[in-house]
Order: sequence, then C-alpha cells, then structure tokens
Amino acid sequence: MRITNPLGITLLLIFAVLLSFQSNAFSEAYTRWHLPPGAKARLGKGSINAVKYFPDGNKLAVATAIGIWIYDVHTGEALDLLTGHTGQVYSVAFSPDGKMFATGSGDDTVLLWDARTGEQKAALIQHEGTVSSVAFSPNGEMLASASHDNTIQLWDMRTNEPLKTLWGHGDSVYCVAYSPNGERLASGAAGGTIRLWDASTGESLKTIVLQDTRIETIAFSPDGRVLASGGNDGAVYLWDVGTGERLNTLTAHRRYIHSVLFSPDGKTLASTSHDWYPRRGGTLHLWDVNTGTVLKTLTYQRRIGTAAYSPDGGTLVSEGYDGTLRFWNSSTWELLKTITGHAPRVTSIAYAPDGDILACTVEDKLELWAPHTGKRLKVIAVPNMDFHSVVYLADGKTIASTGGLNFFGMQVRLWDVETGRFMGSFAGHTRHITSLALSSDGGILASGGHDGPIGLWEVRTGEQLRVGDLRQTLVGHTRYAGTLAFSPDGGTLASGGYDDTLRLWDIRTGTPLKTLTKDTNWVRAVLYSPDGSMLASGNRDNTLRVWDVETQELLYPPILHSADVTSLAYSPDSRVLASGNYNSRVYLRDARTGADLHIFTGHTSSVSRIAYSPDGKTFASGSSDGTVLLWDLTTLNLNQ
Repeated sequence: MRITNPLGITLLLIFAVLLSFQSNAFSEAYTRWHLPPGAKARLGKGSINAVKYFPDGNKLAVATAIGIWIYDVHTGEALDLLTGHTGQVYSVAFSPDGKMFATGSGDDTVLLWDARTGEQKAALIQHEGTVSSVAFSPNGEMLASASHDNTIQLWDMRTNEPLKTLWGHGDSVYCVAYSPNGERLASGAAGGTIRLWDASTGESLKTIVLQDTRIETIAFSPDGRVLASGGNDGAVYLWDVGTGERLNTLTAHRRYIHSVLFSPDGKTLASTSHDWYPRRGGTLHLWDVNTGTVLKTLTYQRRIGTAAYSPDGGTLVSEGYDGTLRFWNSSTWELLKTITGHAPRVTSIAYAPDGDILACTVEDKLELWAPHTGKRLKVIAVPNMDFHSVVYLADGKTIASTGGLNFFGMQVRLWDVETGRFMGSFAGHTRHITSLALSSDGGILASGGHDGPIGLWEVRTGEQLRVGDLRQTLVGHTRYAGTLAFSPDGGTLASGGYDDTLRLWDIRTGTPLKTLTKDTNWVRAVLYSPDGSMLASGNRDNTLRVWDVETQELLYPPILHSADVTSLAYSPDSRVLASGNYNSRVYLRDARTGADLHIFTGHTSSVSRIAYSPDGKTFASGSSDGTVLLWDLTTLNLNQ
C-alpha cells in the first residue's frame, strides 16, 4: 500500500480548512483564569452544556465542563470564568430581577451567583445525583432543581433552605420549568414521563407518558397554555397545559432533541437536534407554533446542543458540538457572530520532538499550540471527519493522524506542521484505525484498529519525508488493537487489545514473542519506559501493571484505581510513571516501586491522554472536559 497522491482522488486537500489565530505570549488571559493548583495554563475553554442570556441582553452565561463563561454578546469577548463547581455545569437560570443566577452541576449541587460581580453567594446541597436543570419561579421566591436522583427539589430563595422534595418520576429527571404565571411546574424524565405539578403545594396534577422515550427538554409558551417537549425519539410534542392533551407532533428531526424554546412573542418554536444529517451533522428548526410547519432550517456539520433567545427576541444563539457559539438574526437568520475556543473533548495529545508545539485532537479538529506561551497556532479541520489519535514523525515537521468516518476512518493522514497542508494518506486496514506508534529511530510507523491486525509502515526520508510500503502485518488480536508502543531499541512492539491480551512482537521478523495473559480485561494503554527496562499496561478493570522487560514478570502487584486506566506516560528519566483515569485524575508514581508520589486534580471528566514535555519540566493532560491542562513540574517535590 502506497501513500495517496495529495493531488489525486482524495478530496481532503480541497476540503481542509486552516484557521490561524494571532495572540501574544499568554496574552490570552483566559488560559490562566482559575487554574487548579499546580497548573500553569489551560488550553481550551471546555465543552458547552447550556447557554442563557443575562436579562439585560448584554452578556451571555455559558455553562461548560469547567465552569461558567461570561461573554460580552456585542464583542464576543470572554469577560470571566466562574469556578466553584467540582463537576460539569449542566444548567443555568436567572432570577426574574436579574440580580442572581443559579447553576446545576454534576457535583450534585446548586450554586447561586451574584449576576453583577460573579461572586458565589450560596451553595444548595440536598441532591444525591447530578443536578441537570434549574428554574426560578416567576416571582423569584422559589427555585426548582431537577436531578438524576429522581427528584425535584424546591428551594426557598429567602433562606436558601429546601422547602419540599417532589417524588414521582422514578427515573432521572432531566428538565424542569415554571409556567409564566408561576402556578404550574413541569418536569421531564428518563422514563418518558412529563409531570405537571402545583407549584405552591407540590401536588402532582397530571402525568403524560411517552413510551420508549427520554424527555430531555421542556418549555412553556409565553402565555402558559402550551408545553413543548423533546427527547431521544426525534419528535417535538406540543401539549395543552390545562388538559394534558397532545396538540401536535413535529417530526422534521431524525434523532435526539436537545432543546426546545419559544420565541418571546410565542409565535415561533426553536428546536435543536443531533440529527446525523448531513452525515454527522445537526439541525436547528424554526417552527410556526400555530401551524406546526417548518419556517427555517439551519444545518451544522456537527451536533447542535442548546440555544437561547435574547430578551428582545432579536437574536438566537446556538451552541454546536464543534465548540462554537453562533449568533443569528432571528428575522433574516443571518449569522451575526461566532465565538470559538470550546471543544467537546480532547482525544489525543503529542509533543513535537523539540517540545515547542503541542498537537491536540479535539473530535473534528487538529489544533497546534505553543505550550510555552499558550498561543494557538493553527486549527486543521476537515468537514465530516474526526481526529482520534496523533503522533509526530521524527523530523518534527510532519504529523500522522487517525480518525474519520466511512472510508476515511481506515486511513492514516499526514499533515505539514508549518503550513497545515494535507500531505497524503495511506490505507491498509479494513476498519477504523485508532492507534499509532513511531519507532525510536523514526523508521517505522505502526497502526492498529478495529480489524485487529497491526500494520507496520516504512517511513522514508529524503527531500520530503513520506510513509511508503507496508512492511509487515501482525496478526494475532481477535479484537481490535487499541494501543501500541515500541521498545526504545525498536526491536519489539507491544500491543494491547480488546481481546484482554497484551502481546509482544518481534519487529524484524513480524512474529509474536509472547502473550501476557495476566491482564484480565481490555488493555487500554501500553508504554515502555525510556530506558527500556519496564513495560506498563493500563486496563479497563481499573488496574495498572508494570512488567520487568527482561524477566517479563510483574515488578509489583497490580495497582488498583477507582476507574479505568486510560493513558500512561513515563518521565524522560524513567523514574516516574504517570497514569490518567476515568475518574478525571492523573497519578504520579515511583516507576520502580509503584509508590504514590502526587495526584493532579482539576479536570471534570475522564483524562484521555497524558504526555511529558521532552525536557521533563511540564506535564500535559487532555480530557473529555474539552481542555488540556499544563502542569508545572519544576516546583513539584516528589521526594524520590
């Protein structure tokens, strides 16, 4: 298999989009806002979960995985990042007088904030599960919070004390809303139930049941007569609030409805969806409430999450899975402004050999950052294509990446670091490629994927570095090879598979050397120490194992984590072994003894990839919360 001619049949060069961002060294102040202890910068703003206009219409509150971002809607400038929750923030609601807002989080709490200063005013603690939705009563005297603990909690806003707990759904409650007159409270849950409650007494008045549906979003019309709901069946339903009768079913969407909202004049209903149309895109439909007809459809290349109307109804803001906030004129549907910088999740990171660039894959983008300054250098994006894994080739000028959809998922693609130009691709797998590894001499690139076999590709240097012929195909895994690592001498390849095995291969002959069968579950990560004496493996059974390469025996008993081990990194001197986990933490341990040295905490979701800088002074961790944290190791006393 040879490299595809970039000017030939591939369309990637035509569709590749390059965006360059100009900023001064750490002049992007937000990269240093509210960092966790030990971190010196945060790259990215986190994944978006909800948006809400301030009542005066001048600012926007954006609930994200790492906190609440406050934006100036006129300039798009980030004004503040409010942190206080220890989990992702899923919902935001303003009090009627605009002086305060509430947020609900995955840390099971509701926090109250001063809308003018951003100061945290109170923490409401009662729930025993994620707080998915919050809503103020129209008179501002009560707050309702919905939770995955199957309850709705009513709070007295004069005392910040709980008033009443509403039971009845029997499943996680995803959404809650007050009627405009404050007499009714509506809620939607995972079991397909919508309940209408007497807002003053908490009495359940009506129950609507939709079979095989999860209710994710509800909204009252401005006159309070109609309730709209949406869920995972792709339909928007309109209900008569007085009788509970279904008034209409709006069926233009294909899949999940993430939000429904009425325009302030009540004539239009907006709904956002993860339609997978076109391909993995999403749609925003604008409906005529009276007739149920579609007035306008806005399409995204990625999923559309939540949306919000400005108080005057003149603008609609929508957030996409591509990490953008888009502002639309609600009369002409002209795109007015786009705010960028958010990301759904970080899937892979890699330092350049000289440490001057950090490459990060964030779902559908490959981002290049200058880690010493926090400057984002380039963004490479290809429509309808994901980036899953990334590795620098030895020259430091070329990046190899995996990921994509359909045919493209079976290719490894090459990119010029300086220009971002697509240089070509090679293919030899029959299913998606998910893992890459480069030999220490830079001469061989290994690729593994869902089909099981591992490809070894020759990397040739000359006037232009290229990946050439397929040298070997290593066959042995019965399920896909999700992680690969070369030994420092280049003679052995370790591969971890979803067949619960860790396998060692002779690179010169392509023959299997040994299968380590002591791993009892999917092997998610493997890595050799730089000195070649140790091989570490991380598993889905929450264990970390370290093997003596010479004896092929465990150096010490498996270390148990509280969650899956997702990624591994050795310090350049081989003395420290770091492990990233589903529990959002990074652990540093003595590589020879397994003794605990330090724990980095600060991510709000699973840690997907970790890496030491080549000089060993900085440690990078990428997370499903949509950020990369850079940790300062120069001030860390590991007491080794």
